[in-house]
Amino acid sequence: MENWLPWYVAGPLIGLSVPFLLLLKGKALGMSSGLRWLAHLLPLNLSYLQEETKKDQWQFEVALGLVAVGSIFGIFDFLPSNQDPEIYQYANIIPLFIGAFLVGFGARMAGGCTAGHCIMGNAQFSPSSLLATIGFFVGGLLSSHVIIDHLLNWK
Repeated sequence: MENWLPWYVAGPLIGLSVPFLLLLKGKALGMSSGLRWLAHLLPLNLSYLQEETKKDQWQFEVALGLVAVGSIFGIFDFLPSNQDPEIYQYANIIPLFIGAFLVGFGARMAGGCTAGHCIMGNAQFSPSSLLATIGFFVGGLLSSHVIIDHLLNWK
């Protein structure tokens, strides 16, 4: 499948979905809240994962839908041509699932993931999300220009 939406179309569509979701449904888009909803079912004694609210269940269902669509794309080989096909092997499903769970766990500890803070938090004019977004960009710039270029000598 070579006809992917260009970034300048897909990005604004994602960005516009946030205010529409807020204005029309009064809901905040976020995947890590879906993990919080799922984790409330487990016998864990972690306060940041035990905030069970019925309103978070839909986010878990959205996350399941993303996994289903990703699986369908993988099964029917609708992956972008610039992706490494070795990553999308069935043998990697367990490490990918564990990695996704750990990322979600860390996102809940941080009060949201990078996309949640950058897109949803900033749409709600959250000062902590603005600070987090600045931190993500500074961290990314430092990582790519200092760690990769200088420490690993990849330049």
